[in-house]
Amino acid sequence: MLKKLSAFAVGALGVTGAMAADLPSKKSVPALVDEDSAVHGYVDMTFANTRVTGGGFLIYPRSGLFQTEAGLSFDLYKNKTAFINSFTVFGGAWSETWTSPPVGGRHWQEVDWWVGASVGFADHFKLSAQLLTFQFPGGGSIKNATATLSYDDSYLGWPITINPYINLFYNYGGLSAMPMGKTGTYRVDIGVNPTYSFKKSAGIPLTLSAPTWIALAPKNFTYVPTPANRVCGPLSNLTCATNTASLFSTGLQAKYSLENVVPKKFGSWYLKAGVQYYHLMNDAVIGTQVRAGTYATFPQAKKDILVVSGGIGVSF
Repeated sequence: MLKKLSAFAVGALGVTGAMAADLPSKKSVPALVDEDSAVHGYVDMTFANTRVTGGGFLIYPRSGLFQTEAGLSFDLYKNKTAFINSFTVFGGAWSETWTSPPVGGRHWQEVDWWVGASVGFADHFKLSAQLLTFQFPGGGSIKNATATLSYDDSYLGWPITINPYINLFYNYGGLSAMPMGKTGTYRVDIGVNPTYSFKKSAGIPLTLSAPTWIALAPKNFTYVPTPANRVCGPLSNLTCATNTASLFSTGLQAKYSLENVVPKKFGSWYLKAGVQYYHLMNDAVIGTQVRAGTYATFPQAKKDILVVSGGIGVSF
C-alpha cells in the first residue's frame, strides 16, 4: 500500500501529480462540425479553481489550474439504416498545470492519454471503450480501462434532452486510482446530462447543460483499512467509514459558439464557463484528502466542493 501511495507525497503539503488521478472517463470528441467528414478533432483549454476526480478525491487546496486537451477521431463506418450505425476510433491527450503549488512543489502535475473506439447502434445508442493512462512527471502511472453506454434522446424533439449514460471505470494496473484504495477494482458512474440550446428558440448560439451523476464502487476502490490509513475522526486517527456511494455531483455548464465571429472554415470555436457541485458521500472519500496531504487533519477536509471553470476551444 505504501508503494502505491509513494507518488502521492512531496513537499510540505504532500502534493504531486498522482493526486490528479481518476479523471471522469468521458473523454470523446465533441459534437461533429461536418457530418460528411470522416475526420474530426478538437483542442480545449480550461481554467479552474480546483479539481475533484471521478472517485471523489479533492486534489488541490489552492486555486489555479490550467488544463489543455486535444483529441482526434476517425469514422470508419456509417450507415443510418442498419442496426450498426457507426464505428469510430479515437485518441487524445490531456495535461494539467497547477499555477500555485507550495514551495518545492511541481507546476506540471499530470499528463493523460487515451485510445479507444465507439459503436453506434439501434439509431440512438452508443457504446464506447478506451484504454486510459494517467502519467505523472514525478514518476508512476495509473492504468485504466473504461466503457460507456449512452442514449441519445434528441430524436424525441423535447426542448431539453436528458442524455442518460452508465460508465464503468476499471483501474487495472500501476498506482491505485484513490490514495487509500487498491488496484484491480472498479467504479460505476450513473448519470444524465440535461441540455438546452437557445439556437432554435431564440437564435442565440448558447447551450446550457446540467451534468449530474452518482459514483458507486466496491469499498476497496476507495479504502483499504491499514494503520497508515487511519486518518478519520476528530483526531484524524480512526479507521474511516465507507459505503458503495462515493459522490454525487451536479452543476450548470454553458457553451457559447463563436460562429458569428470566427468563419466556419477556421473551425467551430466556442467559449465555456460553469460551476460543478460535488458532495462526498462517505468518510473514506473525505479522508483521502488527509492521507494524500491535501489537508493536514480530517476536520479540515472538505465534504462539499464547488469547482468553477471557464475556457475556450475549437472543434473541426
